[in-house]
Amino acid sequence: MTVLVTGATGYIGGAILNGLREAGVDVLAGVRSTAALPAGATVLLTGDLAEPGLKLPPMDAVIHAAGLGHRRGVPTAAWRRANVDAPVNLARAAREAGAKRFILISTAHIHGRVHEGMVTDTTPPNPMDAYAESKLQAEHDVAAAFGPGLCLIRPVAVIGPGCPGNIQLLLKLLARGIPLPFGSVQNRRSFIARDDLAHIVRAVLQAPVMPESVLAAHWETISTPNLVRALAQGLGTTARLPAFPPHILAAAAAMLGRSAMWQSLSGDFIANPAAARALGWQPAASLVESFRTTARYYNTARQKA
Repeated sequence: MTVLVTGATGYIGGAILNGLREAGVDVLAGVRSTAALPAGATVLLTGDLAEPGLKLPPMDAVIHAAGLGHRRGVPTAAWRRANVDAPVNLARAAREAGAKRFILISTAHIHGRVHEGMVTDTTPPNPMDAYAESKLQAEHDVAAAFGPGLCLIRPVAVIGPGCPGNIQLLLKLLARGIPLPFGSVQNRRSFIARDDLAHIVRAVLQAPVMPESVLAAHWETISTPNLVRALAQGLGTTARLPAFPPHILAAAAAMLGRSAMWQSLSGDFIANPAAARALGWQPAASLVESFRTTARYYNTARQKA
């Protein structure tokens, strides 16, 4: 089996690439340019995937892990180009190249930043921002372009050494000894470690029959206060978590234009990884230990800087 992984130098794509190579899979590392190349990998220079006329060599499967992640102030056209046009072009080129399987790394955020009750593979979508809307549109358009043999993998928030997003901000504040006002927050949220996500992708790729969609999430959940405590343990410090009324914090976040961040830190989002478990996948470590590992990496990198 020859497999193309796009976004091979990215946070998620790089982990998928390394996991498949370790398993002995013949992998092509899809990169946009030669500016950054994954060490020891067979490279396929794809150029801008959003440009029409993309051609691929013969291959068996494609894993699309490239795209534009969470950012503020991104124009709608940029979301469309990176997260819809690019995977649709790639899906068409993959089908022409003889690929029988196409795995699209989407996001569980098509169901919202917060959700009441359990999120499953059949939960109706409820995108709450332009990023999630672009990912949901990509799911529909790639399905039309590639046809049978598509699997949509929808990760929840991805953690691990060097992970982007809110975790980096929390680590920075904890390392400076700044109190975090989450003592009164009572929520449950799902996360997935980066290497666990890579293992789920490999399990999907090698399954005799691929599922149509997979929620990638650890089967444990964690509250924001306990998340902060786990990060503090990894840093070797103590979490200071004063309790403030959540409605006051919500109002303050709104005044600062950070309501989305507050929802992610205070709301519930519980995903059921039933399809991943049915493939035999198991997480490598507890969720608390994954957060500790993330913090230890941050601490080491900070001390070296």
